[in-house]
Amino acid sequence: MMQQGDDFRMARKVAFADTDASGRAHFTAILRYVEEAEHAFFSSLGMAVISEQHGWPRVHVDCDYRAPLAFGDEIGLQLVVQVVGKTSLKYTFTVKKGEVLCAEGSMVIVRVEG
Repeated sequence: MMQQGDDFRMARKVAFADTDASGRAHFTAILRYVEEAEHAFFSSLGMAVISEQHGWPRVHVDCDYRAPLAFGDEIGLQLVVQVVGKTSLKYTFTVKKGEVLCAEGSMVIVRVEG
C-alpha cells in the first residue's frame, strides 16, 4: 500500500492529438497525463486501479498551469503521496519540461467497493 511521502516519476512526450489549434497541449491532456502516471504508480506497487471489486474515482482535483507544452515536448511527471486515509489518497503532482515547471496541483481519489 502507498504511504505518505511515496513518490513516482515517469516521462512521456506530448502527443499531437493532445494539442489544440494553437499547437499547445490542451489543459485536459495534462490531467490525463497525470492519471497515466497514477496508473503506472499503482502498477509499480502491484495494485489494481480498477477491478470487479473496487475502483478509485476522483473526488477533487486542482491544477495550476505555469508554462505551455507543445507537440513532441518531452515531459517529466512526478506524483507525491501527501495523505493516506482509510479509503482515500491525496497526492500532489508536477509536470515539467526539463527544469521548467509547466503544471502543478493535487488530486484526491477514493476507493469504492463494487
